Amino acid sequence: MKRVDFIKMGFKNLWRRKLRTILTIMGVVIGTFSIVIMVSLGIGMTEGYKEEMAQWGNLTKITVSRYNYVYDEESGMGASKQQELDEALITKIKAMEHVRAVTPIISVSATLKAGKYQSYIGITGIDSDTLQYFDAPEIVSGEGLSKDNPTAILFGAESYSFYNPNGNSGVIIMGGGGRNNSPVDIMNDDVKITFDNTWDDSKKPKYTKLNVAGIMAETSNEFSWNAYADIDQVITWYKDIQKKNGKKVQDINYESVWVSVDNVDNVSAVQSQIEDLGYRAYSMADDLDSVKEVSNMLQLILGGIGAVSLLVSAIGIANTMIMSIYERTKEIGVMKVLGCLVTDIRKIFLFEATIIGFCGGMVGIALSYIASHVLNKYAPEIGAMIGMEATSTISLIPPWLAIAAVLFAMFVGIVSGLYPARKATKIKPLEAIRSE
Repeated sequence: MKRVDFIKMGFKNLWRRKLRTILTIMGVVIGTFSIVIMVSLGIGMTEGYKEEMAQWGNLTKITVSRYNYVYDEESGMGASKQQELDEALITKIKAMEHVRAVTPIISVSATLKAGKYQSYIGITGIDSDTLQYFDAPEIVSGEGLSKDNPTAILFGAESYSFYNPNGNSGVIIMGGGGRNNSPVDIMNDDVKITFDNTWDDSKKPKYTKLNVAGIMAETSNEFSWNAYADIDQVITWYKDIQKKNGKKVQDINYESVWVSVDNVDNVSAVQSQIEDLGYRAYSMADDLDSVKEVSNMLQLILGGIGAVSLLVSAIGIANTMIMSIYERTKEIGVMKVLGCLVTDIRKIFLFEATIIGFCGGMVGIALSYIASHVLNKYAPEIGAMIGMEATSTISLIPPWLAIAAVLFAMFVGIVSGLYPARKATKIKPLEAIRSE
């Protein structure tokens, strides 16, 4: 029998009992829909948490700390140990696979003065060429950091807070989000800066004109709270401060090192390599791994619940095919008498079962996408009504999940049709012809 012939026969047989076929397909639809929606909720939870974490910081960023916790087996106690963060370490990290950028971090404090107002700020030194790799916010005013303008300072949205030290109210007027209400326009007013933060009133600090590189957009991470300058210039300021304070300037021991990885999936591997060097490293991927474990468990549980529906539909497919055999016993006998191969008869029944699985899977996926859209659109509003916060991603159906669901529905159809197909091939031709 030609392939076209048994395909036509398969569709014709399914259409002969339309209602039963549709009801069987609906069982597969419900099973597929249940599995996909249940799993999509777990995936949505992970992606929603990723979105939330991305607002706090960079998911591909690793921070290497100066201090490491060392456990002493003899005493059974642990202690914090300071380690050297130097150029040798930075060179080693740069040579690691999947590392995009590395920058040392060091900070100094300064005082800004504009007329009767002043503000204390913290300036973080960073390699200005690597700033783009750490998801720095866009520049809303100015041009940003540049090696050509090393003394320029890039301000976070909430990094400065001007107040009148001689005023009675003591009210601090924030910069950043409150810049419109600030008494000082840091971009245009005459603002001066000093790194002499001693509390000796007998010495008057020396101020110089502030060189502003720009102001970053407001975010919920550390870029909003700090000011930034090129690392080489901050080291110069740091050494000057040490000299003024009468301290011997030695080799710089950086406060931390930032590492940018090319992909969030490679963060854990790079972090492990850094820890193998004996340094303490932290990334937001640590928290994300915990969420993934919970999410995977949740997907397994929810997927299992949905699989029960698909199991019920598998029984429905088997029942439909067995009933079809009883109704078509004489037809099967005639096919055998006319010389139809046993494998062709098996293929007809398996094809019919596969079509039921495929149609049910496709309709189930379509309904799943509709339900996912509705959930993502209205769930945050419903959550707000009942006092619960919900992210924009409640349900997420990636392409691989849709394809896997359809293939699994087809697989269920084939498995469910194996016994009926085998039963059909066992029918004896003469007995089948004589049957009523």
